[in-house]
Amino acid sequence: MSNIIKLGKVIVILLVLQLSCTKFPQPPATEGALPTIDLVQTDSIPSEWGKLVSVAISPDFPRRVQLWFQDEKGEIHLAFYDMSQRKLAPKVVVFHRF
Repeated sequence: MSNIIKLGKVIVILLVLQLSCTKFPQPPATEGALPTIDLVQTDSIPSEWGKLVSVAISPDFPRRVQLWFQDEKGEIHLAFYDMSQRKLAPKVVVFHRF
């Protein structure tokens, strides 16, 4: 009988521990941080981003090309193209205009 009680206590303790676990909240976005959006397809650019206005390469990332687009509202989308992998990065930075 004492083994059953010990087993019951262990189960209760495990249940209490499981219920007490909570997910930590995500840290708030840094003030002034630019929003990003997910690129659905990494092999094409959405036409609603407008015209390509600039292409740049950073000396820190010479195999990664920055593609700057501006839409009709004046919003800027910054996409990154990896020349080694020959595909676009899945995250795009958005500069909203006021």
